[in-house]
Amino acid sequence: MGRFSSTRNERCESGTQPARSRFLFLLFATCLLCACATERDPINRVQAGAMSKAFFIGEDFQSVDDDPEFWSQNTLVDVGWGAAQGGLFTSSYVHPTSRVRWQVTEDLLIARASHERVDGSDAKGLATGLETQDGVIVAAFRVESHFDIRREYHPSTGEEYNVIVENTVDRSWYQREYFRVDWSANLGTDSYDFDTLSILGVLHGVDYEPLAYYVEDPNDEQAPFFDVPSGYFDITTKVFAKPKVVDVSGMGWGIDSLPACFLNFDTFQGSYPEGGCSPVELTVRHAFRRVVDNDYAPKEWDGWRFQAYGGFTAERFGYARNYGMTDALHHRLLTRYPIWKRHHYYAKEWKDGQWQGADGPPSDDFVPCYLNPTGAAHVPDPHRDEDADGTEDECAAVTEATGFAGSKCNTFRQRCTLPKRAREPVTIAWYYTNGHEMRFFDATANATHQWDVALRTAVRTSRYVECMSTGGEAANCTKAYPMYVGQQSDNADAIALSAEMDDCRRARSFPDLVGDAEACADKIASIASQRSYRHGVHSIATMKEMVVLCHSPVQADDPPACGATDVRLPLNIHAEDCAGARAANDAALLKTCRAALNVRRGDLRYHQVNAIEVPQTPSPWGIYTDAEDPLSGETIAASINVFTWYNDYWAQQVVDRMRFAAGELEASDVTDGQHVHDWSAAAQAANEGAAFRTMTRAERNARLTEFAVGHRHGDLDSAVKGLRSMPAGARNFLRSPVSGFTGVMASSQATSVSAAAYESRRRAARD
Repeated sequence: MGRFSSTRNERCESGTQPARSRFLFLLFATCLLCACATERDPINRVQAGAMSKAFFIGEDFQSVDDDPEFWSQNTLVDVGWGAAQGGLFTSSYVHPTSRVRWQVTEDLLIARASHERVDGSDAKGLATGLETQDGVIVAAFRVESHFDIRREYHPSTGEEYNVIVENTVDRSWYQREYFRVDWSANLGTDSYDFDTLSILGVLHGVDYEPLAYYVEDPNDEQAPFFDVPSGYFDITTKVFAKPKVVDVSGMGWGIDSLPACFLNFDTFQGSYPEGGCSPVELTVRHAFRRVVDNDYAPKEWDGWRFQAYGGFTAERFGYARNYGMTDALHHRLLTRYPIWKRHHYYAKEWKDGQWQGADGPPSDDFVPCYLNPTGAAHVPDPHRDEDADGTEDECAAVTEATGFAGSKCNTFRQRCTLPKRAREPVTIAWYYTNGHEMRFFDATANATHQWDVALRTAVRTSRYVECMSTGGEAANCTKAYPMYVGQQSDNADAIALSAEMDDCRRARSFPDLVGDAEACADKIASIASQRSYRHGVHSIATMKEMVVLCHSPVQADDPPACGATDVRLPLNIHAEDCAGARAANDAALLKTCRAALNVRRGDLRYHQVNAIEVPQTPSPWGIYTDAEDPLSGETIAASINVFTWYNDYWAQQVVDRMRFAAGELEASDVTDGQHVHDWSAAAQAANEGAAFRTMTRAERNARLTEFAVGHRHGDLDSAVKGLRSMPAGARNFLRSPVSGFTGVMASSQATSVSAAAYESRRRAARD
């Protein structure tokens, strides 16, 4: 029972044995009801965690030519309090992103760098054909078993059963299609170029012990996550960071060393009392994302350009056999977002005089450049423009095809660029990741919008400059690519007007227009005219958004670039509700929240904003830790990190200074810390022993509305718009108290209780 046999079926259908017709009929009916009936669903005995090797090494297990390439990045996603070692804070990583290809051995799954550490040196990582991957080891995980997935069968007759099993006997391990990997620990812990904890150990004298850690619940954010269709997965592991040890052998105490947690900062730069004396648990996310060709054009950024405009760079070193390491082969590649759908010209994507906006990998019909002609003694200057028409000579075919001048030779990819006036901009989506303070979302969205307007003006200005530099008439260029040319007030107007346009497009304002893009454009044009805005201001406001901020999970009213409609929360549920559901463990609501698009720390598929609420001993106030392609400088995944507990810490200092300046606090209150004791007592009394809670969004909005309109029951959006239209004199009056506090630092009557500590630190930092 519960199995089938193809041989048995054939016998039933043949009916070749002689018998009477009734017997034949009964036999036929029996076959239909029993053996020849519809096959049951097979019993699947394949255990969880089975992975196809093709995902890692392509369909051809022998050749490396079809091996996919992955970006690799490790991120500290959680750090316990008491980790006083420098560099140990959430969202930090101190090594560059790497590109890897995978190697499968009988015992290990190994991620190896797919590029040379120094170009032109040893060719390690550049394997082709039947060669073995030999790049520097970036990560390694233990393989538990290799197997095929097939029906179980009788070993003597070959008869197949209706049971699917893991077959480990029919083929050699290297031929089997599937394997199971132990993801609980990364065994590659000594690669200082690529491993986060290795380099931190060198820089900060920290010892690390890997901890076997594996979460099986797929709903847990620490469980291994695989998105096979998009070519992404990440693994979360744990390690212990041992406390730092300080050398005190020169003090004559008869002790060679002491844990840093025993000593304060002013004594051998110890970590007491913040630093813990027990090993601190660190959570590390190892993320791997299949490399996507965004047709990005790398940009060299030398010292002369840096003087005009600074920027972060990804450095590539080169080796020449007859000269060694040379400056000529040392490249500083500017790290940038890929804000264009295509950077280069492709004939198949430019038809009928216009850009077709193709998706997916670019085609191979580009215009080549920077090629060494056969027999030539040297490579001619690829950037020559002998006719001074603004198009580099090797790229003249692009102008002929598109009608736009300005194509340049990209020497890194050896193909001609698409003029900026013919390119299609791409909206960049940032995600406010899971588990972070929602009270800072609106402020972050406002900052995002200002960056959005800055990038809109960059796109518009680049097109205008290209038009002018390629022989265009000023009047025509200004008409085609209008840009405001006034002072900062024009920029402020563009920020305000574009915000109204964006809100209208998302049906957050002008409800009678229901988000109709054309109607919104007409409305904004009318507003711009009423306020006498410059034409450039109005034009920038109606441009496509370049940067947007998305909730996580993505809300129904988030910008279109945040995700498709089927990965959003229902209209009546917000990301803040999901944050509350996580805190209250509301299973029903969490199920709905998980069905939408959620973004976690360290996910290489998304640009992230992390507002980290939990205090961490050595953390900065804010830091950027982007993942950038090591070969091009392309920004793969931005990571904007703000430690919001520091906002509360800093704000309290401002309040204390203002109270001191206003005379509410005496010098003795400050030097004796009496106001801190009073604050602590009041906090405990008001909150049953807990610290002061932060205001909710509703309480904050009510207070702002009360300030703007005189009562707490008005509409905040209307109140803010009213403040924006307030006469200049009134605005200056509101600002005057703030300016009065500028420069107020302390009182001459106050005794400095920190002078000794400052002097000790000054001596430690001397020389």
